[in-house]
Amino acid sequence: MFTPVVFINCKEQPFLDRIMNGTKVYETRTRNTLGNLLGERVLLAETGHGKPTVRCSARIECIISVHVPEYWERYRKYLGIDSGSRYDWHPDTRIKWLYRLTDVRQVEPFTPDLGRRHGRVWAEYYEGEE
Repeated sequence: MFTPVVFINCKEQPFLDRIMNGTKVYETRTRNTLGNLLGERVLLAETGHGKPTVRCSARIECIISVHVPEYWERYRKYLGIDSGSRYDWHPDTRIKWLYRLTDVRQVEPFTPDLGRRHGRVWAEYYEGEE
């Protein structure tokens, strides 16, 4: 079975830990890079500290496009982003994409083999038997 692997940069903030403990409910992006994964279970890999390490899986349940800071503030408590960080809303921000992560499950940590990669997503990671 092929499973998408989504990379989460944790160099500056422990985003994957926050996803696993439930304080980060939405993964955020500045482009709609995960839209094609709506409804799918994905593997989440921590990056920023050497090789990527898959530590959990989650289902991407919905996508929200945010165009104004007031709307961003409505979701702040679910974003798990430090206020004022480079991942926060800034005056020059035009749009942010929020992807709701549900049914988060820890997995035995592993570094995936190189697969076909598309930006921040490994689109074809082979997992298990066909």
